[in-house]
Amino acid sequence: MKLGNLQFDHPLILAPMSGITDYVLRRLAREMGCGLAFTEMLSAEGLLRKGESLLRLEKEDHPTSVQLFSSSPDVLAEAAEMAEAMGADAIDINMGCPARQVVETGAGVGLMRSPDKVERMLVEVRRRLRIPLTIKIRSGWDREHLNAVEISKIAEGCGVDVITLHPRTKVQGFGGRADWGLIREVRRTVFIPVIGNGDVTTPFLAKRMMKETGCDGVMIGRGALGNPWIFRPEGSALSGKGYTPSLRERKTLIGYHFSLLRDYYGDRGAMREFRRHLVWYTRGLPYSASFRSKLSGIEEREALFEAIRGYFNELENMEGHAHSEAMAVTGRVEPSPFSWWE
Repeated sequence: MKLGNLQFDHPLILAPMSGITDYVLRRLAREMGCGLAFTEMLSAEGLLRKGESLLRLEKEDHPTSVQLFSSSPDVLAEAAEMAEAMGADAIDINMGCPARQVVETGAGVGLMRSPDKVERMLVEVRRRLRIPLTIKIRSGWDREHLNAVEISKIAEGCGVDVITLHPRTKVQGFGGRADWGLIREVRRTVFIPVIGNGDVTTPFLAKRMMKETGCDGVMIGRGALGNPWIFRPEGSALSGKGYTPSLRERKTLIGYHFSLLRDYYGDRGAMREFRRHLVWYTRGLPYSASFRSKLSGIEEREALFEAIRGYFNELENMEGHAHSEAMAVTGRVEPSPFSWWE
């Protein structure tokens, strides 16, 4: 897929997720093979006020697209220009966020209710940027007002380089099923690349989306949480096969993730950010709920990692015992009952 002057061989892209896709997660995804990562959604007004305290792009953090939201064409264009000067490789305008506090300002998916304003905004931002410009949209406001195709045509006419479509309406929020058929319709309507997003949690589903819709890339959000291996070439949308990390690999990556968090946020900030990632990393593992319940009262880093080591050592012992029993009964080793990724 080509995004302006950027070329990507890997079709899986890390989605912008509010409060989640920080530098550390973007780096991990990129090290696993992710071609392009997005920042979390940033307020254009906030960026103009706070600058580097809100957006900091490290030298290893490329290529990264900075996602901005605003209801003001002039403010958004100025913030996009600022982000470009700060090192952004692309700018993405959020026209899909359904959060009440965003929509009430006329931003996010609220913009899709005003196609004329969308056109003015895109013309102004495109005029002031040299780097690629993309948008992320939804199906529309509700089932009676599906205008993703209309907005996509406007975007193409304004010089937007790529469109990402999450085919749910504002009213749906994140519930119900994403309508992949709409991705196919948009892809057939415009000549610029289209990225599909929604209900993709495995490489198999990514491959299926690309086959069914003809989209040029697939944006992964929730499917990457606790599973950056989804971006590995061995488990990509090209093969449709997932990569199953061993318990040792998973434990090692947990430690590496924490070390990156500590370098970026310091000890206290790392402990704050790390807990939710630990929930995602252990999701689906045996006895993970009881393990996580034990962590609630742990505040010290050493005690936390002692608990993690103990938990994974127990799983490794259980896994080894299960394999030995399978060998004794059948004469061969059956697939591990502790595989959590398909």
